[in-house]
Amino acid sequence: MCNYHTLGSNFLQYKRFLGYKYKTDEVVIKEIVKYLENNNINIITKEIVEDYARINSNLSPNTIARNMGVFREFCKYLKLQKVEAYQIPNGIYTRNPNNYIPYIFSKNEMKKIYNNLNSVLNSPRYNYYRKTIYPLIIKILYQTGMRIGEVLSLKINDYDIENGILYIKDPKNNMERLICLPKNIIVELNHYINKFNYLFNENNAIFNAKSAAIEKYFYKVLKEVDINRTNTGPRLHDLRHTFVVHKIEKYTKEQVDFNVMLPVLQAHLGHQSLSS
Repeated sequence: MCNYHTLGSNFLQYKRFLGYKYKTDEVVIKEIVKYLENNNINIITKEIVEDYARINSNLSPNTIARNMGVFREFCKYLKLQKVEAYQIPNGIYTRNPNNYIPYIFSKNEMKKIYNNLNSVLNSPRYNYYRKTIYPLIIKILYQTGMRIGEVLSLKINDYDIENGILYIKDPKNNMERLICLPKNIIVELNHYINKFNYLFNENNAIFNAKSAAIEKYFYKVLKEVDINRTNTGPRLHDLRHTFVVHKIEKYTKEQVDFNVMLPVLQAHLGHQSLSS
């Protein structure tokens, strides 16, 4: 009988050594290992794989596709360890495409948003710190294209205050990168740091901003400027899409070489490919 528990642990170490996070996937591997050991499976056959895919019919097709993708990688690893395992072909378990169409704010809409960032902060629930930090975060999101999770995870040691550069350590795609901030953001961020002496995720902070709170605030601003929201958007993340579109518009206007600037934009965003 194969010791799948040990093989599963070694597989996770192997993947992480290659640079993959395997955080959510670790849960999937544990479920696969439990399934294999509970059923006393010594050889992973095509039938075994198909049975596993049908275990929980309540899962969405995308979740099943993700789980089977992890199973496929595990089987590849087992083959390297001389363990007999069926190789799941690509394309059998596929995810549904994301049909969401991002909302791109016009420059006029962004001007209105900027002009009203403080107008919804009159409520007593917004203390002085929130009144300072919330507008600043929205400006950072739009003017850098950063993800909200990246912004809210920033600590003061991640910021080179002398040169106005942010060091992004643990982004979505496990790609570390530097963000050179626009001058106006540097001025506001430096003022903020001089006043509070920390960024957005510090142990000694009196208040650490939460994504849900920032979203709620942003949606109030949208309402203030008569930008209607539906269940599909606009979203806070659309500021990132807007950053990209406005950058490309700027490149077009300035007639810069796209072969040079698009890879730069890709690296700035932390994307793994130009198609992303």
